[in-house]
Amino acid sequence: MAESTIFDNVFRTETEKMPELTIPLINEVFGTNYPLDTEIIQGRNEHLTKNGKKITDFYIIIGEKRYHMECQSTEDSTMILRMIEYDFAINVEYAEKVHGVYRMQFPHSCILYLRGDAQKKNVSMELQFPDNQVVQYKVPVIRIEWYSIKEILEKDLIMLLPFYIMRYEKMK
Repeated sequence: MAESTIFDNVFRTETEKMPELTIPLINEVFGTNYPLDTEIIQGRNEHLTKNGKKITDFYIIIGEKRYHMECQSTEDSTMILRMIEYDFAINVEYAEKVHGVYRMQFPHSCILYLRGDAQKKNVSMELQFPDNQVVQYKVPVIRIEWYSIKEILEKDLIMLLPFYIMRYEKMK
């Protein structure tokens, strides 16, 4: 991504300075039950690809699982393409040989949309391989609009608070 936005900066600052705030969000999106004091390893957010450097918004490791999230201010039809590009770049670093064959395990990924009230709970694309095998790549979506202030507080989704005010920007 060529330029960062203020929203990306706020999201990255939250995840870098207070990574424990990401635990309730991960639990919410992926149905996990990590306690707030779960050990988090922050992964590299910069990945070199053939087309240049790619910077992810959020990438952590909890135990054996990897989590990747992108914060997006508005719906973007090319977001799924960027997600697979980021996830692939992350995977190249972690590819390992299993019984003589390389294996890549994609991270658990999610998109956080700050604007818009679409009800779509995921974005997806199909990958068709030369042998005609088709694999669906699906990424869950979470939207600020889906949560009231009460739900944010009840579910400990504190890291969403700086973005909550965006719900009211149309009320100028």
